[in-house]
Amino acid sequence: MGFNKRYITKESILSIYNSSGLEGVKTHLRKADALIYNDLFSGIIVEMYKEIGTEVQINPWKEIEKEILKELPN
Repeated sequence: MGFNKRYITKESILSIYNSSGLEGVKTHLRKADALIYNDLFSGIIVEMYKEIGTEVQINPWKEIEKEILKELPN
């Protein structure tokens, strides 16, 4: 059994969202043992993702999707 770390970038998140939607982003984040990021946008998404497990929200993924949509060109 290996340790699965994932490097998260703004470009990778936006690319996954464009090709697979929010479900693709969920899968990408959930399959990692460790998430490593280097930019502000990715940090925001990772922190929001980590909060999903600690807070009770009606639809926490909607907040993540809002952040992603802010970054996509119209």
